[in-house]
Amino acid sequence: MSVIDAHVAAGDLPDLPTLGVDDLLRTLDDVGVERAVVGPVGRWVAVDNEDGNRTLAGWVGAHPHRLAWWATVNPWYGRDRAGAELRRAFADGACGLKLVPSVQGFGLLSPLLEPVLDVVEEHGRPVYVVTGVPVASEPLQLAELALRRPGLRFVMGRSGRTDFSLDLLPALTTGPNLVAETAYNGAALITRLVAELGPGRVLFSTDAPFNDARLELERVGRAGLTDADRAAVLGGSATAVLGATW
Repeated sequence: MSVIDAHVAAGDLPDLPTLGVDDLLRTLDDVGVERAVVGPVGRWVAVDNEDGNRTLAGWVGAHPHRLAWWATVNPWYGRDRAGAELRRAFADGACGLKLVPSVQGFGLLSPLLEPVLDVVEEHGRPVYVVTGVPVASEPLQLAELALRRPGLRFVMGRSGRTDFSLDLLPALTTGPNLVAETAYNGAALITRLVAELGPGRVLFSTDAPFNDARLELERVGRAGLTDADRAAVLGGSATAVLGATW
């Protein structure tokens, strides 16, 4: 069964663990993950977007059969600067846009975000949003954004776990352009997500190295899914969401 990890983290965080490309590949091999999508963290998300995007593009260029990458831009850089960098990153092979509102300093419903989303929609790419941070990035905020932008597909990173997921299912069921992510969520919730949304709208991810990749795989295994549904969650859904960019 093919396993695709929809988000692992890489970047410059002096006080937190991060993975270089060699360590990342070893981690994937150790737990049996065939391919992974790398997302920037730390200063690469907050301020040094181009540096992070170019570095991850280099990793993927060296290992195209194992890795893909999420680009990022900070919406505060404005239509011209952020838009130009995002277009360059998409031309360089980025599979979609990653946003971390709590780090990048904006609210999900801010007009600041609109020019960046316009570029994503022009290119037909998905948007990965780290959710579960009260005020900045909660599930129902992303649900409202998805309603406003029906031409985009949004991945609800972490599925709101760090704010206890109280509004998760009401948010995810508002529209078909919202996709759940498994990271940090227990087997029972994964079971319910698949039942409520269908396996094609649930993505497996580990968020390694901040989270234990082996544990995340075990949670999916304990969810009691059929073989077909488990195959979709662990790989098929990611292939569908990322499309030709993978």
